[in-house]
Amino acid sequence: MSQYRSTTGWEPVERKVQLAGNSTFVISLPKEWALEQDLESGMSMHLYPHEDRVVASAESIPDQDRCATIDATAVGDETIVRRVRAAYAVGCDRITVVGSDGLDPERRRDLDRTVGRLVGVEILEDTGDRLVVQDLLDVDDVSLPQTLLQTRLLALEMHADALEALVEDDEELARRVIDRDDEVDRLFAFVSRGFHRGLEDVHEINRLGTDRTSAFRDYRVARQLERVADHAERIASVAVQQSGPPAEDVGNPLELAGANARRALELALAGEIEHATATVDEVSETVAELDATLRESTDPDAYAYGTALESVRRTAAIAGNVVDVMAESAIDA
Repeated sequence: MSQYRSTTGWEPVERKVQLAGNSTFVISLPKEWALEQDLESGMSMHLYPHEDRVVASAESIPDQDRCATIDATAVGDETIVRRVRAAYAVGCDRITVVGSDGLDPERRRDLDRTVGRLVGVEILEDTGDRLVVQDLLDVDDVSLPQTLLQTRLLALEMHADALEALVEDDEELARRVIDRDDEVDRLFAFVSRGFHRGLEDVHEINRLGTDRTSAFRDYRVARQLERVADHAERIASVAVQQSGPPAEDVGNPLELAGANARRALELALAGEIEHATATVDEVSETVAELDATLRESTDPDAYAYGTALESVRRTAAIAGNVVDVMAESAIDA
């Protein structure tokens, strides 16, 4: 079934596949429509099998180079790093920053650090007033599902370590958790980049070892996992700032709620929708009970523990979001 644009708009047109001889199939095209597409008799058509459809093009679809130019003199110093990250996330192969000599030294160092943390890109040229960032990664060597798995393992490990650091008053472990947050951001940016590139390029999504529907699901899940890592960082920050370990009536239920929040997330990712939802409800009950305890507490760190508890509650809410993503994916399948 193809879409034919008539004078009244888009209308479906059904074309039959016909056998010509013993080895060739033929599909006829409406002449008026073909002429509107600049097709002529004798032209070659390139067909690209992709998932449940065939992409047809009058020209061979090349591997596309996506380029972005950012004028540092036209945006504030605070914005330039965000622009570079955004250009990377939407799939640009080459990012050129002009007027970079006008950046203050601290912002320029931020820019260099940002580029260094992005997967697969390097500074190709630096002339003082012009900075060129180039994608040097061979897409065939990476996998979107594998990157998502790395993100998942790291985010959940950070979350568990953050709560352990808080309960055990382990400042060194807490600081390691905080340092690892950048790695999750880095992995999520790569998933986002692969997803956006796959939307535009018929070659890219296959090289990444996935399909468009799965890539969209992976992107949504990776976004949630990035938030889990952010909450782990916040919990770790409480562990660094607290005056001592929490009392058992605070530390034990807090750690239990965190473990159940992570379990709910694991169940959601495994497609165990009902079990995940029930576990989220368990976390909500534990959080409500501990919140009441903290309201009556005279511990000077009670407010900080409330902040950590809120991060645990939101982690459980993230598990609920993943339940929705996986439920939608199951329906699509």
